[in-house]
Amino acid sequence: MPKNQSFKPKIFHFSICLGAGREYVHSCVEQEKYNFQWNSERMNLKQNFICATLLCFGILLPDFYLGHLIKMLSCTIPLNTLLGVAGLAVALSFVENRKFLVAVLTFLIIAQCIQLNHWAYFGAPINSHDISKAFTEFEEIFQAGSAHANILWPVWLSQILSVILIVLGILRTKKCRHYHFAWVIVLLALAVNPLLFYIKGTPVFHTKPISSTIHNTLRAFSCWIINSQATPHNLNYKPFQITYRSPKIKNIVLIMGESISSRYMQLYGYKEANTPFLNKLKGDPNFTYTKGISSSVDTLTGLQLFFNMVHNPGSIQFIQNKSVNLFNLARHQGYKTFLISAQGEGLFHEVGTQFIDYYRFKNDLLKSLKTKGDEALLDTLTELKFEDKNFIVIHLRHIHEPYAQWEKYFPNTKIGNPEHSRIQQTRNEYFHALSYHDHWVEQCISCIKKILPDNTIIIFTSDHGQLIGEDGLFGHNLMRSEVVDVPVWAYTINADTSLSTYLRNQPICSHYDLGKQIAKLFGAEIINPNEDPVLQFVHGTEIHTNYVFMPWKKTNDHAEFLKTRRVSLN
Repeated sequence: MPKNQSFKPKIFHFSICLGAGREYVHSCVEQEKYNFQWNSERMNLKQNFICATLLCFGILLPDFYLGHLIKMLSCTIPLNTLLGVAGLAVALSFVENRKFLVAVLTFLIIAQCIQLNHWAYFGAPINSHDISKAFTEFEEIFQAGSAHANILWPVWLSQILSVILIVLGILRTKKCRHYHFAWVIVLLALAVNPLLFYIKGTPVFHTKPISSTIHNTLRAFSCWIINSQATPHNLNYKPFQITYRSPKIKNIVLIMGESISSRYMQLYGYKEANTPFLNKLKGDPNFTYTKGISSSVDTLTGLQLFFNMVHNPGSIQFIQNKSVNLFNLARHQGYKTFLISAQGEGLFHEVGTQFIDYYRFKNDLLKSLKTKGDEALLDTLTELKFEDKNFIVIHLRHIHEPYAQWEKYFPNTKIGNPEHSRIQQTRNEYFHALSYHDHWVEQCISCIKKILPDNTIIIFTSDHGQLIGEDGLFGHNLMRSEVVDVPVWAYTINADTSLSTYLRNQPICSHYDLGKQIAKLFGAEIINPNEDPVLQFVHGTEIHTNYVFMPWKKTNDHAEFLKTRRVSLN
């Protein structure tokens, strides 16, 4: 047999072996690639787990720390909330678009910040109609928060730790496995609450004081977002009827107080001797007083309602057209109009500033207000140039939080050492602030007697009352009877006594009724064809959209408050 024939089988076997070797090597490489991809995917999923855990703990940390650990808030973490937040955190860990991820988590951080501080300060979760204040009344919130740093610091600590965990979670997303459409799942999850509110559209979709903060936050902000998109329209109430006569009094001075509740004043029977001057006036025939019910639980809204004499829920057409606006009526009757306020001009939106001849706000009096407190308003009052008939509105800053700040303007009172309980300390500071208020009233009446000694009436009420620890709640903005409890009194100086007679015969006087009586002093008789003969109303804060209101009626010389309802403006 030839040599080349014996060599061919060897070459053939070698080729087979070489091919098998290549396939083996290729299969080994493929296996290694598969193992690498599997290990890499497993590592990515591990990063997703770590990221989701950090985000979940970051979102729920305030609930755990404030509600379960130190029991500062009444919030809890139900199983459904835990699972819901965990599911959202997992979906967030798979989001590829980092801008979307950061935007969602930033929204949650800001929303939780607003919720936690409100809950810790007021003692109840925030409602949708109060959310706007977090953006429009930042200075007020900062001052109140600074004054209660000793109480609120656990909230701030929990927020700092929460933000740290969330930021760490965001940083982890770089190594996570991503899916292109994961953001859709997140968006759908966040849209559940707004969609439910849009479908239900009833007051039952409210916050719950024993639920988690994130649950209440998503509910409150869902209501806020949906309601902010509502386009309100008028409810077509019939126009007021006005009959003009000769004015009864030449000089009308209206003093609008701040956060003053009659139930904590000695004048109205409280045990603390915090209104000695007003108590002395009880026997003065020129002085009369009664309990009042304010129109709203908020300054900005309350001023709009008071000066435009709003009665029925949803009567925004009278705020817009100002047909019975007190400044408008005064101007019509030949009065020169004045407004002096220790607060910012932003609070006087829609109160009829176009009908005011002279006004001064906080920024105009800032230096003197810091030096003398609200007595600086009296200095401005003495500088005014009056006409034959004058309508003067003085808007106070005291007794706004922090209450202790007014001690420096009234050295005769000392608050003393801090109490162990927040309720005790707050009440102590509030009572002493009322002592300063009584001192201010004495100075005010003395000043007005000198500059307007004849045919003058001084009328006092407050924008709203205040919660001082009732049921563990503080501040205002909450739809409760305590928040609308205000004083109403009048002092005449050689003037017509018809308003005094009216107040003397009224155990309770609403802001709406008081506004109508002031209009009578101008010589403007107001008839409201829409007026309910029995019910009156406390209005919520967001009156230019769907808002909550609370009906009430006089029963045996007391105010009987009924169940809250919601007015529909769209």
